[in-house]
Amino acid sequence: MINQLKNKIKQYLIPQSKLVVLNYHQLGEVFDPKIHNKAIWNECSFFEEQMTFLKKYYKIVSLKQGIEALKKATLSETLVAITFDDGDVSIVDLVMPLLDRMDIPATFFINTAYGSEKMGYWYNLGPYFEDQILMKAASTIRNTSDSSIYKELLKLEATCNEKQAKVDSPFYSNYQLFENCTNPLFDFGLHGHEHLRFSLLSYEEQKQNLEKNIESMSHWPNYVPFFAVPFGQPKDWNTDTLKLAKVLKLIPFLAYKGYNTSDRTPFLRFSVDGMDLRSVFNNLSPFQKRYYQLNNLNLK
Repeated sequence: MINQLKNKIKQYLIPQSKLVVLNYHQLGEVFDPKIHNKAIWNECSFFEEQMTFLKKYYKIVSLKQGIEALKKATLSETLVAITFDDGDVSIVDLVMPLLDRMDIPATFFINTAYGSEKMGYWYNLGPYFEDQILMKAASTIRNTSDSSIYKELLKLEATCNEKQAKVDSPFYSNYQLFENCTNPLFDFGLHGHEHLRFSLLSYEEQKQNLEKNIESMSHWPNYVPFFAVPFGQPKDWNTDTLKLAKVLKLIPFLAYKGYNTSDRTPFLRFSVDGMDLRSVFNNLSPFQKRYYQLNNLNLK
């Protein structure tokens, strides 16, 4: 009884006018451990069920529309925006056809190095090549706060990339299809040229990464100047990341859980791969830290 009362109070305190940005990565009919990762994979029928739920109970908008509503302070209900990170091979094969059929807009954040310059990065290269050394190093690559250790371990990634001479990647879509896409449902934003932890790069290294990303994508018909910070957790970005986004006139997005009620950047997203959205929306918190508090930064 007490828990039910607490939950009702919590739900009452949650703002009714908000933009909830949901973040996905991979879809598949059958899980393939060589190219999929359980942490970011969604079975196709399950994903379609989640989209059906959203269409029934919420208003789904493009990320552009959601941000515009925040900027103009015209938001009067819960809006939901769908995003996908990385440019996974399933985007063209499965995601876009499904969303097009359901008339659901989405924004895809793309790493432009893969499938052209490189095959992939440590997250998918280790399992694909069954490289035990790289897989063992993965946890350190993901979690270390030491830039020198991080960059040294990335050499293992480079070794795997050298094993595959051809351009075609088993992990990523054919980016020419993104480049030529004019479907008004779909937009394409930045996710870094390579999928790196920006917090472990110098300002200049971050700048070079993003400038390559922009150069590769800015001529795409459906390009938008939105930047989803790779990984996007508090340990993956710093003040330089936010300063750089401002210099390059980009709108930044983090993967940290949270919704948006005003025009305050960077905007927050929920990573919801494999999650039941009923549970996600039922457990939204009315108490959110400001973005600079997430990283203990003294920003105003």
